[in-house]
Amino acid sequence: MSSPSLLLEIGMEELPPKSLQTLEKAFAQGIEKSLKARQFDYGAVQSFATPRRLAVLISDCNAQQPDQLVERKGPSLAAAYQADGTTSKALAGFMRSCGVEDASDLTQIQTDKGTWLAYRQLKPGASLAAEMPAILFETVEQLPIAKRMRWQNRRDEFVRPVRWLTVLHGDEVLACELFGQVAGRDTYGHRSMTDGEAISLETADQYEAVLHSAFVIANFEARRNRIDSQLHEAARDLSGQLTNDPSLLDEVSALCEWPEVLSGQFDTAFLSVPEEALISAMREHQRYFHLRDDKGQLKSNFLTVANIVSRDPATVIAGNERVIHPRLADAKFFYDKDLNRSLGDAQKQLDLVIFQHSLGSYGDKTARVARLTAFIAESLGQETQAPIRAAQLAKADLVSNMVGEFPELQGIMGRYYALSEGEPEAVANAIRDHYLPRFSGDVLPESPVSYILALADRLDTLVGLFSIGQPPSGSKDPFALRRQTLAIVRICIETPISLSLDALLAEAARPFDSDFDVSLVKTYLLDRFENLLTDQGAQWDTVRAIRGRASGVTDLYAAAQDIKTLDQFRSNQASSIVIASQKRVQNIIEKSADVPTRPVLPEQFCEDAERTLWQWIETLIASESASLESRLSLVISGATALENYFDDVMVNTEDPNLRENRLNTLRQLNKALTELAAFNVLQTSEA
Repeated sequence: MSSPSLLLEIGMEELPPKSLQTLEKAFAQGIEKSLKARQFDYGAVQSFATPRRLAVLISDCNAQQPDQLVERKGPSLAAAYQADGTTSKALAGFMRSCGVEDASDLTQIQTDKGTWLAYRQLKPGASLAAEMPAILFETVEQLPIAKRMRWQNRRDEFVRPVRWLTVLHGDEVLACELFGQVAGRDTYGHRSMTDGEAISLETADQYEAVLHSAFVIANFEARRNRIDSQLHEAARDLSGQLTNDPSLLDEVSALCEWPEVLSGQFDTAFLSVPEEALISAMREHQRYFHLRDDKGQLKSNFLTVANIVSRDPATVIAGNERVIHPRLADAKFFYDKDLNRSLGDAQKQLDLVIFQHSLGSYGDKTARVARLTAFIAESLGQETQAPIRAAQLAKADLVSNMVGEFPELQGIMGRYYALSEGEPEAVANAIRDHYLPRFSGDVLPESPVSYILALADRLDTLVGLFSIGQPPSGSKDPFALRRQTLAIVRICIETPISLSLDALLAEAARPFDSDFDVSLVKTYLLDRFENLLTDQGAQWDTVRAIRGRASGVTDLYAAAQDIKTLDQFRSNQASSIVIASQKRVQNIIEKSADVPTRPVLPEQFCEDAERTLWQWIETLIASESASLESRLSLVISGATALENYFDDVMVNTEDPNLRENRLNTLRQLNKALTELAAFNVLQTSEA
């Protein structure tokens, strides 16, 4: 026979929309975790979330825990009785603690250390009703709430003021309290489309259907799908194409309980403003969806999601049109005003805008970045005129009226202003694209001018902040250096471009404190390089092996390729012989630091294995200019020579001359191998 369903609902003031899905998931997982920890059996778990509620419905939830077998271990049998057979103090104390009067109520358990007395009791399981207050409290305490608030005269805190609490197991209310609200069977429908009176639930399973009849779609995905369907239907009615915008769809789904899509329009005169500004005004400020025509041009229509089915939708639409008009009018005014000032004049104003107190103004940064772009362009064999010009104009739109009102348009507006002044398209595009990638997984700048400027801008910020002792620490990263450094790594290895990392960092550090240790920046950058590649599937020890080779990492793109090559090398069975031998070689060398380092004398070789190994070492040294793939093939070919050497040759022989020569042979071997990779950090299946 199945058990009743369990319903828990917390009713609140409007929840933050961007946190709703996270809270929904955490609430359901928390309840499930607490039930599981208390050994309550249950069936399917369904979560719900609207702006005014978090809820979970759990089918077939047992009302009682299974009985618990409690076992307490007492004294050993030898220590339980005295010589005359009477009860020892240890046993008497144990019996009192267990509430046992007769030792025959105890049981004996056998262990590898002898026989022990123990007390076993079958304890009835607790009821769901008794455990519910603790289950609810534990879950609420662990919800991921970024900013908690207080209300009325309460001292406890939560994401929003709690207005009701529903806890039903089947048709039974489970008594508990949360933030002053006593659990009951009442819930509430839509704030505007119902009379606001409480709705009494007869059973937990009625929850979703009852709310639906009260104009609440409690299931987030069902609400999202309804909005998505209505958006596409409205777009077709307007002969428009809807841009896929899942984050905006999630946000509007979190803002309503009974969504209704309405369309509106704005004056076509506003279409003379760059479309990004219009879209930003509609999306960021009003959460409107924009439409395009069949040629991809922005239409003067928008779609909005209302949280109500209005008796007079025309009035609602007119209200939305009135709201968006001043936003678009502001955008047009700012754009027209910006066009009346040249980028050159705007650039001069950057001297008055502080980038960072110790690093000067944006004007100072612009000069540094322009010089660094020239260096990078020359290093890549590219012309320097366009990159330098793009660097000089890249930050000019920061002082524009449009970016002041719409900060998310930095770079985008700079491109429009540059094109309006006749700047080359490559320069204009670089002004826009040097901010790429803006977030994890974003596209990279594609043209040489764009990625050169993107590198120079980020390197200047990274090196500059390290030079004044302000690297990111813990959760403190005001300039988003982690993200910017990952962008540097991605641009280098995915574009791809080949640059000397040491030369690049040295050039970026030139304008800063001469005593600054730029190796700190390199280490930080290589740590991000390692994180990125391991996230993409590279083996962590392979990355460490390339980082740890004698020459280190001097080129990010080349190093990324070498990591792939070394991973392939490890798939060869002979590689494990080389890896194990290298570790053995390094151990021998470390323990023989007192032996002088001298040239190897082949005439002192006594064993064929010595001569074979030395020939292989010389071949490996001579292959210095070959690719890593070719050199690793040579390494594989020497695996047998390595194995035979350690089988046939006693390195630490009693003859001091032979011992010294053999140790120096191993030193040459170690040097040749560590030029390729730090094989000693690689793990093998035998490790």
